Amino acid sequence: MRVLGVTLALALLVVPSAAAKRAPTAAERAAVGSSVKGFIATPSSPAAKDNRIVGIVVSTVDPAYAAVRLMSKSAGPAEMVLHLSRGTWFVLELGSSLGCDTAPKSVLADLGIGCSPPSTAAWIWNCGPFVSAPATVVIACADANYELTGLHWRGWGSAHATATGTARANDCTPNCAAGHFHSYRMTAVADRLMSCGKARVYDRLTITYPAARPKGIRKHDVQTLGC
Repeated sequence: MRVLGVTLALALLVVPSAAAKRAPTAAERAAVGSSVKGFIATPSSPAAKDNRIVGIVVSTVDPAYAAVRLMSKSAGPAEMVLHLSRGTWFVLELGSSLGCDTAPKSVLADLGIGCSPPSTAAWIWNCGPFVSAPATVVIACADANYELTGLHWRGWGSAHATATGTARANDCTPNCAAGHFHSYRMTAVADRLMSCGKARVYDRLTITYPAARPKGIRKHDVQTLGC
């Protein structure tokens, strides 16, 4: 799985390829640059703090993807892949051997980025970047008071992917800030694959509780995710 915050190592786009990647617009450059600098400045970021941006390209196969070249005196050259989702550029991966599930194959080729198997057939929205067969899915994006953890998937990339795991939910009693988290056994089904640019994304997640369930949540909790 490739998500923001995974272990990152780097590679450099050295020679322009024959692909149709393009330079960013002024607005894209500013937005991508802001996201990259914010990622580097994050206390837990694995990126070297002395990294500087030396190049940005945007895919013409799917303009929601961009690649950024970085240079650091302490860590050397670096490469980063970002995805634009709901108006924000999210860092997907940083690495010397990027996974083929970082972005659709045609997009990686367009950006001139090599990758390592396995290749992923589908993604799912996770309150930010797309992720592949995630171990955790946050349902309540604003406050993370409702999330699925310990997910073990079967059939990922097929029409119906299923997982077992645990839901963690805040009882918000007497209020969410002072509430307590409780765990519930659940199963999840990701389905309704849709196109999001060049990516195949699960649009719906159905969470089923065989016994106890969080307060205010239905036995079959249907979440529409989209892209």
